[in-house]
Amino acid sequence: MSLYDELPLTDFDRKVRDSLGDKVVVKSLAQNTAFQGLPRYVSEYLIAKFVQPATWRDDLVKVQTKIKELLPDLERRELKKEALLRLGELTLIDNIEARIDLKNGERWVRVPAIQDDKVRVGSDLLSQHPGLLLGGLWGTAKLKYSPEEHRDAPNELVSFTPFQVGPPDLVAYKAARSKFTSEEWLQLIMNSAGYDARSFPERRHRLLLMTRLVPLVERNVNLLELGPRQTGKTFLLRNVSPRVFTISGGRTTPANLFVNLSTRAVGILGTRKVVVFDEIAHTTFGDEDATISTLKDFMESGQFSRGALSFNTDASLVFTGNLDVQGDQPDPGYTHLFEPLPRELIDTALQDRMHGYLPGWEIPKITPGSLAQGVGFVTDYFGEVLTRLREDNHHDRVRQISMHPGMTRRDQASVERLSSGLIKLLYPDGNMTEAELMEVVVLAAEYRQRIHNQLNMLAPGEFKAKLIGPRALIEHEADDLNRSLPESSEDPLSHEAAVGAVTGLGTKEKDGKTIGVTFEIQVTTFPDSSGKVQVTGRHGADLKDSVLTAYNIVRTIFPKLGIAERKMRESMVAVHLVRVAEGKDGPSAGVAFVAAIVSAMTGRAIQAGTTMTGEVALHGDVLAVGGLPQKLTAAANKGFRRVIISAENEKTLAQVPEDVRKQLEIIPVRTIQEAIEKILTPV
Repeated sequence: MSLYDELPLTDFDRKVRDSLGDKVVVKSLAQNTAFQGLPRYVSEYLIAKFVQPATWRDDLVKVQTKIKELLPDLERRELKKEALLRLGELTLIDNIEARIDLKNGERWVRVPAIQDDKVRVGSDLLSQHPGLLLGGLWGTAKLKYSPEEHRDAPNELVSFTPFQVGPPDLVAYKAARSKFTSEEWLQLIMNSAGYDARSFPERRHRLLLMTRLVPLVERNVNLLELGPRQTGKTFLLRNVSPRVFTISGGRTTPANLFVNLSTRAVGILGTRKVVVFDEIAHTTFGDEDATISTLKDFMESGQFSRGALSFNTDASLVFTGNLDVQGDQPDPGYTHLFEPLPRELIDTALQDRMHGYLPGWEIPKITPGSLAQGVGFVTDYFGEVLTRLREDNHHDRVRQISMHPGMTRRDQASVERLSSGLIKLLYPDGNMTEAELMEVVVLAAEYRQRIHNQLNMLAPGEFKAKLIGPRALIEHEADDLNRSLPESSEDPLSHEAAVGAVTGLGTKEKDGKTIGVTFEIQVTTFPDSSGKVQVTGRHGADLKDSVLTAYNIVRTIFPKLGIAERKMRESMVAVHLVRVAEGKDGPSAGVAFVAAIVSAMTGRAIQAGTTMTGEVALHGDVLAVGGLPQKLTAAANKGFRRVIISAENEKTLAQVPEDVRKQLEIIPVRTIQEAIEKILTPV
């Protein structure tokens, strides 16, 4: 019986194994036999290299025995030193990192297992294994003790066998993409990153998780993620590549970040591809003014200077930390979503240099069942591929999409970098549909939008409220995603007819009272045979369910709504939500959701001055909703003249103030078909 007969593999796992050969490994086996003291990418390399399907049990025992023998734990370090002193030679497993001392013309490696930072190494060995100079490598190291050659540095690294792959074949990797559908590739990437895709059925959750990898595939990306505990904010990056360095709270200084002026040694920003500031709330910055000032320059330009020394580096920065939540949203007690950061980082100039804010509160907590079980790329191979993909650039592809004219240069750069990173992860060969390109661009714009929203709260005089993203989805200037416009301001749709743009009516609590508010829904369609719907903007489970229900209603009765069958079958519907109050607007926004979708699908505009409220049943009945007096008051305040309501709500019209009723033409309907004919411009 072979390894693959005994482990539960799906048809997809077998397809991956057959297509990619020794580039992949069974993740469940790697987890179950994770070698203590070794990072996951090393464990998987050893399994892929030395564990054969036919003899996997015996092979595992041999590898584990060898690791136990050669990888010293803390308690046995002095024993290893004694063996080196007594025998003159020692072979061990360790993470070896080299550095060059130009001042004295010397080469050194660091060997943590014997607590020695000055182990001599020859140029031939460094030429053979350049990874030792690029952040270090795990492997089997043979040391020689020869004090007669160098009394102050008696130890020498005389041979090294790495446990990590060499440069990957990017052409072959990109070609492999064509063997899988978009969904299959996303599942493969998730497995490779260590996640079981089946534990994250929502596509949005999958894309949020994949965004954590963008700093590894894209140069000089600055990403912020705050969220609840146990969501794996650093799990992925820390385990997928040795090119990632994690600072877990504590103190950091210009010397270890940038360059040590005494030794002229370059800091971690010059030696790693990604630097993660974990537990950021507990991080302190030595020489605060100098550190933050230099950090701001680096986040903008990719350059840093100290004294007379200047450096360019493509390192990306990730800031992660904890944030209190209620349900799947941030605790409403926060005045802004930068609040959990250290005081010195709540700086508008620094935060404006942040490309995106990943909503960690939406990502489910990581459980044992969340970890990958199927077949995925060997992590070390996968991590090397991702860093090599930094050489690709998809910014020009993103620039093909017309963006909102109110965006700044930093907004544009943020959307381009984040979009380019997502493209490399999801479509490394560059082949994607217009709808797939729009999906990643809209997601990237959302991340940057969240940054701008918080800047608007911190400094509203400098950062005016605006929307960031593709022009096709932003037809009208609006306030930020989380707040409604002042009740007295006029809504542009109160006097303009627009295709796919609808103002709906909802309620919210303010000062202990229920008041009416308006919200905007923007819908557009793209040619796509998947016939799916995607939702962007602020939304939780309730709102997304309402959008999906509305879409299913349209699919069920589309002939009665004037939508061509081919258009229904071959279009992706993108729904963008603006200023929607999650608590109460979900079901009561049904008519508005359906109207916006039908408008976009048919090209018929929403009649100027028309707004609406009402829940829609699956077969098209329009049902009564609560808060009608408050909603109609909001409609009148915004300048609307016509309001569509459910016929079931007619009995509550007496509760509406008389002056409000006089300003409005109130149109009761019983079915969504009837509502559509009242809402859309004539054919």
